[in-house]
Amino acid sequence: MSEHPRNQIGLFVLLCVGVFCAGVASLLYEVLWVRQLGLSLGSTAVATSVMLSAFLGGLAVGSYVMGRRADGLAHPARVLATVEVIAAVLGVAAIPALSGAGHAYVLIATTTGATGAGATVLRALFALVVMFIPALLFGMTFPLATTVGARLIPAQTAAGLVSAVSSFGSAAGAALCGLWLEPTLGIFRSACVGAGMNLLAAAAVFLLSRTTGRVVTRPDT
Repeated sequence: MSEHPRNQIGLFVLLCVGVFCAGVASLLYEVLWVRQLGLSLGSTAVATSVMLSAFLGGLAVGSYVMGRRADGLAHPARVLATVEVIAAVLGVAAIPALSGAGHAYVLIATTTGATGAGATVLRALFALVVMFIPALLFGMTFPLATTVGARLIPAQTAAGLVSAVSSFGSAAGAALCGLWLEPTLGIFRSACVGAGMNLLAAAAVFLLSRTTGRVVTRPDT
């Protein structure tokens, strides 16, 4: 299927809109998770360390797993849209889940008498279980978006632009959440805003996949 280069550039811009929204959501959730972890499990230093471990670990695993498969997908744009929808659900669900993890931690720690290093490990395990899967989904975004972009414009250019747009989105999400959303709306409603950004990303990518067959099939098909 041949398309005018201008059409391909326009579709790539639509992809970048989706990537930007996904970047906003991912760092928005990160800020909110730190806040909720501090409230649920105590100790801001521990909360920050655990959140970063879960978030970066999930990103790394998600990027690695999807990076090995993305090029072989017949419909990478549709997969990306699906990932964003699931991320929206899990990103919001992580907030009450972390609250519940806090209650479970208190119960178990009280029952077992865990203190010191044992209590820290227990808190970390509860938090990791809740946050790792959403972070894994966030990690899948970059390889999928890069694969889609490489079917529209040269691969190296697509990778660089997708990375830049994602980084700008992440910076915007962190600033927006810390400076305005969380103080104004609270943690859960702010997470709902993050979910809305995930859904906007899904809508943009799904529209792209419906607009052209080139980005939903492998280049050799």
